[in-house]
Amino acid sequence: MENILLDIGGKEFYFDVDVISEAIKTDTEILPSTVKGEEKDKMGIPLQIDVAKYEMYRDLVTTLLSCNEIIDDKMGIMGLNSLPIPFKLSFNTLLMKGIIKEL
Repeated sequence: MENILLDIGGKEFYFDVDVISEAIKTDTEILPSTVKGEEKDKMGIPLQIDVAKYEMYRDLVTTLLSCNEIIDDKMGIMGLNSLPIPFKLSFNTLLMKGIIKEL
């Protein structure tokens, strides 16, 4: 498995999808499960998400996945410093929020 992992600055990272899922859920009071046709979580409460957080996380992840810059891994941190500012902000934000984790 280690042979197929890609290095970013000499480290391997991944998206923790469970953290994203928890981050976009809203904290609501327990609602009666009378709404039909909606996805419900394990307690029978309709699943509600914070749309602003969802959109922001979606844009941050899209920025990371659509970066077309060539990174020289042999330069390590110096190579990463040449990346565009949106990529750096997205990576730092997702890393600090625990959505990107190092293996």
